[in-house]
Amino acid sequence: MGQAASDGPVVVGVQAGQVRDVVTVAAQIAERFSVPLVCVTVDPALLSAGNRADGSEIIEPIDPDSADARPTDLPDADRAVIDQIAAVHSAEVTVLTKVGDPGRALAAVAEEHDALMIVVGTQTGRRRITEFFNGLVAARLAHQQHRPVLVVPVDPVGFDDPLPWDAS
Repeated sequence: MGQAASDGPVVVGVQAGQVRDVVTVAAQIAERFSVPLVCVTVDPALLSAGNRADGSEIIEPIDPDSADARPTDLPDADRAVIDQIAAVHSAEVTVLTKVGDPGRALAAVAEEHDALMIVVGTQTGRRRITEFFNGLVAARLAHQQHRPVLVVPVDPVGFDDPLPWDAS
C-alpha cells in the first residue's frame, strides 16, 4: 500500500457505551498507517462560547436552567476499553472531550490534527431517532469537510428489517 495522504492521526468519534467496535476499526487503521489515534467524545448539551484571554474555553449549557457547564467525559470503563484496544494495535491514543455539535467538533479536531480520516459509528437504540432529526453525523461530515469518513456499523439490522427511521 502507498503512502498515506497525511501522517496525521485517525480521529474517531466515540460515545459512552459504544466504543469497542468503532475504536477497534479505527485502531486497525491507525496501526496499518503507523499513525496515532485521537478519540473524541462530544457533549452536545454544552456549547463553546469562545475563549478567555488565557486561552481556556468558555463553555455554556444549552439549557439556560442548567448550572452545569462541565462536559461529560467518557466513563472509566470505556476509557479502559480504548486503552486496551490501542495497546493491542500498538497505537498511541489521546482521548479528548469536546462540546457542541458532534459533526463540527469532530471536523475541528480532524483539521487541527491534520487527520488521515474520521471514523464514526452508527447510532443505536433511542439515539437513532435523535440522529435522524439532528442529521446523521457521518453524512454531515461527508458533505461539510474534506477528509475521508468511515462509518462503522454498530447495531446493524438485516435487509428485511425496517430501517431505524422507518420503525414505528
